[in-house]
Amino acid sequence: MDEQSPFATFRADVEDYLRSAGLGSFTSLLEIPPSATYGHLALPLFSVTLPSSLPVVPQESLIAGVRIAGHYLNFTAKTPELALMSYRRALERGGRYACLPQERGRVIVEHTSANPLHPMHVGHARNAFLGDSIARLKAARGNKVETHFYVDDMGLQVMIAALGFERAPPMPPGEKPDHWVGFVYAVSNIMYELAQLDHMINEEPEKYSELVSRRDNLMGYAQALREKHQREFDLLSSALRGLDKDAWEKELGQTLRGMEGGDDRFKKRVEAVVKLALEGFRQTLDEAGVSFDSWDFESAMANPEELKALLAAASASPFAVTYKGTLALNCDAVAKLPNVTAELGNLGLKEIPPMVLIRSDGTSLYETRDIIYSMKKLQLADEVYNVVGAEQTLAQLQVKLALFAIGHPKASHLHHVAYEEVRLPGRKMAGRYGSYVTLDELIQTAVTMASQEIRKRNPEIDRESLEKSARSIGIGAVKYSLLSVSAQKAVEFNVTRALDFDQNSAPFMQYAAVRAKSVLRTAEERGICIPSDPRTNQLLHPLEEELVLLCSRLPDVASYAADSLHVESLASHLMTIADRFNSYYASVPIIGAPDAELRGARLALCKLVEISLESGLSLMGIQVPSEMRRKLPKNAGHESSE
Repeated sequence: MDEQSPFATFRADVEDYLRSAGLGSFTSLLEIPPSATYGHLALPLFSVTLPSSLPVVPQESLIAGVRIAGHYLNFTAKTPELALMSYRRALERGGRYACLPQERGRVIVEHTSANPLHPMHVGHARNAFLGDSIARLKAARGNKVETHFYVDDMGLQVMIAALGFERAPPMPPGEKPDHWVGFVYAVSNIMYELAQLDHMINEEPEKYSELVSRRDNLMGYAQALREKHQREFDLLSSALRGLDKDAWEKELGQTLRGMEGGDDRFKKRVEAVVKLALEGFRQTLDEAGVSFDSWDFESAMANPEELKALLAAASASPFAVTYKGTLALNCDAVAKLPNVTAELGNLGLKEIPPMVLIRSDGTSLYETRDIIYSMKKLQLADEVYNVVGAEQTLAQLQVKLALFAIGHPKASHLHHVAYEEVRLPGRKMAGRYGSYVTLDELIQTAVTMASQEIRKRNPEIDRESLEKSARSIGIGAVKYSLLSVSAQKAVEFNVTRALDFDQNSAPFMQYAAVRAKSVLRTAEERGICIPSDPRTNQLLHPLEEELVLLCSRLPDVASYAADSLHVESLASHLMTIADRFNSYYASVPIIGAPDAELRGARLALCKLVEISLESGLSLMGIQVPSEMRRKLPKNAGHESSE
């Protein structure tokens, strides 16, 4: 039998009550009222006809009362019983309180998959943190989860980087590997584009002004790169200056064909740059607390036998067409199949372009290799989630439709989790020209700002504790700011707002959890223990009732976030818990409660809040630090320090 949250037990009692009243068919309409003053669950009555008299609530039920208000049938819970159930479950499960595992299958979450061309930047951060949180949430639901990173070691841009890397001087001492790759790639790409422009200027004199303007723009990026590493820039640009458009295309074409044909010379050329980039990626991801179970290489998807089998299946498909002189699949026709339409719904597209599977020279395309990769993942898992930017929506759709076209039995189990871009005020990023804000820089800035804020609040903190807490707070701040906004919306990232200790931020929630810990620690130091059977019927303050309800619902909210992939719903719920607890802490005496029973109940509530926040934040990869406090005067009976 699946586990049930404390609040779900109350909901089940409400559903039983509605069935006893002959209203069982309306249980799916139950909703959470906007304010607890209306009740804790409500049934809209707009399309419901109530019986002439409502049944009596069973004594053993968690329902405290039933009343009609306007167009709603409102139910209130016995919050003392709900509080005790939640507290006991929190003690029993600890850091897994927010989890509601069920018997589930195998899941692969493929995320981040940054191209090995330059350091991970803020856009990759959203992908990494969203994917990591989805993986954590799916595991909390009982799935066996694997995380995969797909390494694009076959694309044209990687070939440009590899060609430049072969001619580049040694990496300067102390340089981070992926930062060096980013520099080499940007210089090489600029030299490649300059060669293209020089050819176009000679061939298209009517576009002279436009092309020269583009050339001047490239030279501006080149100058910025030269200011970073003057000697290395001069050596590399000089080594590449002799390559004209034809020479570039010859070298790049040879590398691409060599990679696909398994030529060791070209494989080693690419492997050298990719290996260095991934070394830097791992350092960044380790710092951010993101890990992977598998690193999958695109070059492994170019296996001749697998490509041959896929092309044969595509050729035999009723959706095979010739498009631009080569084999393609009619994705638009596939999307109109009844079973596909039923799953995908209205895509809002006038027409889906055909999906080309092979170049005219016989080499495969990225999309072809992506189909093979998808089939490999579907062999290993029951459900596959690809966390990929919204700009790739069409490409992801075509891959899924291609699986339907060739009759793959698990085509419907491939899911695209799209996310919108991250914007930095006043910054325009262009990775191919070396203009970006790296995730390393972002994390370091956040950690430095967190360190300064902690030092202000707690001047006596030792260095080791300061560094550990600053990392937790700084990284948590970046994660929350990217996870708290729906993936379908663009994010404008502001590091100052992200580190606001006083509102709507990870530090604000972490601070609430640390406050709860502080109260509990102070009580323990004074020999005050939480009773084994706290008198939760003493919790009569409106904020106490609200905190009980919020914490009792946390496992349901986390389950919804896992099942719907809406991580922001969990972020919002945790923020509400933190906000209400901070208000509670400021206005209600806990250790200084007027009697022992009330004090014990309030300490139990503190423990429930602490576990709720810590377990919920862990599902977003956010840690609660041990130190954030500042010395405060004795206040509201707390007699504690933060």
